[in-house]
Amino acid sequence: MKQINWIAALQQASSLENMQKSGITTIRIGIEGCSVRSARLFSKAEAEDILNRCQQAGLRREIVFNRLWMEEELPEMEAWLQQIQIWNPEGIVYMDPAVFLAAEKLGFQDRLIYAPDTLMTNSRDLQMMLDLGVGRVVLAAEITLEEILEIARKTDGSRLELQIHGRQVMAYSRRPLVSNYLQVIGKSVDDLRHRRDLYLIEATRTGKMPVLEEAEGAAVYMESTLCSLDQLSQLAASGICHFAFDSLFSCDDELIDARKAYEAVLEGADPAELKKQLEQRWPDLNYGSGYYEQKTNLTKEDAA
Repeated sequence: MKQINWIAALQQASSLENMQKSGITTIRIGIEGCSVRSARLFSKAEAEDILNRCQQAGLRREIVFNRLWMEEELPEMEAWLQQIQIWNPEGIVYMDPAVFLAAEKLGFQDRLIYAPDTLMTNSRDLQMMLDLGVGRVVLAAEITLEEILEIARKTDGSRLELQIHGRQVMAYSRRPLVSNYLQVIGKSVDDLRHRRDLYLIEATRTGKMPVLEEAEGAAVYMESTLCSLDQLSQLAASGICHFAFDSLFSCDDELIDARKAYEAVLEGADPAELKKQLEQRWPDLNYGSGYYEQKTNLTKEDAA
């Protein structure tokens, strides 16, 4: 089994020591003006301090740079990339192709981590991006365990990333979809862009899907919090080397608990018992297995 890079989104700088003790090897941070759908957005000064602290502690550092940039915003994007180059993080998560072109011009495209949400669903797409020179590609959330393992067999697992824990984004738009909807129905929500308790319910389903709107767009998430304890042994044996934990709808302490549980599974503990312990400690997170066993293109009737 190859050495695994355990990636955690950070909410509180005070959590760094405990995250490192839990076995987290990479800290991923969001920055104001650069990131969307991050558990927390740090200011430029805060980001610089955290990056320095991570470096001193021997933790890898990654920056979420995943907003979509409009034509008039390209100079701002390039200025941010120049600043990020000075910070010299080990990874930069992006989804806008313009970021790749600018990073290539600056000569550090090999630090890029391509994370286009739903697009990376087959080995040929992945390999095309790797051949362009990005350092890593993130697999889509909407593929099954069987498909993930097949892709891993055909590509270089040391350059593949998979989110294994936390809420998974199902749809994203640059448009303010929630604001538009509220305007149509004649309602308003206080402090909309800081709310984490809003949700959608599909007409044919009962699950609550969290919805988040920020200045740069709106996103809809899966109704359950992905928990991959049952699948971890197969995923780790597949050769995939980068596993990510997201805390947008949880907290640093929950990620630390989860990381410890995943390590215990690799040491031979019972995944079912560990999942039960997580559910008891964090009863509101609604842990589930995502689409590991069920294709997203199945209708409710097909899946029954």
